[in-house]
Amino acid sequence: MDNNNAIGADETLCDEFKEVSGINGRRARKIAAEKFEAAAEKLHKGHKALNRTLTGGFVLTLIAVILAALALRQFVFEPTLVDGESMENNLMNGERVAVSKAAYWFSEPKRGDIVIVHYPGREGRFVKRIIAFGGETITIRQGYVLIDGKRLDESAYAGDWYGKITRLIDTRGNKNGEYTVPEGYVFVMGDNRNVSHDSRAIDVGPIANEQVLGKAFAVIWPVSGIRGIK
Repeated sequence: MDNNNAIGADETLCDEFKEVSGINGRRARKIAAEKFEAAAEKLHKGHKALNRTLTGGFVLTLIAVILAALALRQFVFEPTLVDGESMENNLMNGERVAVSKAAYWFSEPKRGDIVIVHYPGREGRFVKRIIAFGGETITIRQGYVLIDGKRLDESAYAGDWYGKITRLIDTRGNKNGEYTVPEGYVFVMGDNRNVSHDSRAIDVGPIANEQVLGKAFAVIWPVSGIRGIK
């Protein structure tokens, strides 16, 4: 860009405002607007780089990038905040996890997956772990989770609650602490088993498959805590 042209245009813009600065009323505002527009046009004509930037090709590229970013967030990948202590010590309050919304497009959820879900009749999203599937009967005995009468091995992610679970299954429809998960639903729990408010609660219960929003696969914030999720 020609510096002399830019300086001259800037001075012109200032002169135009000075000329109308003492005028009042509706006509003054109209004159000011016209003079500002004219001065701005002079200024922009001197900015060749700016004019090249504002070509149709650049605008279309910018729009495409924005739409792609929005689509990526909406359908494929989204960071999610861990709010609370229900997933400690695997996920800590205030951490952000990367969630793949495409994880279950071509495969089914697996037991032990950490997922993002909607609770029935509640706003917000919750980070929990899939424990049981439709058709399975779940209960808690002697501090352990049992699926169809067999103890579930949770040693890979268990905390000091392992073998000491005190929060039992109160899910609506349970029979003496046993609950059969309906088809098309999953049963989720938090890793901090004696603190988590999850599918064991009367006001939560099982989660419909379509309310499983994605799979968490990594902690991405804070930087010092970046890691994969087990």
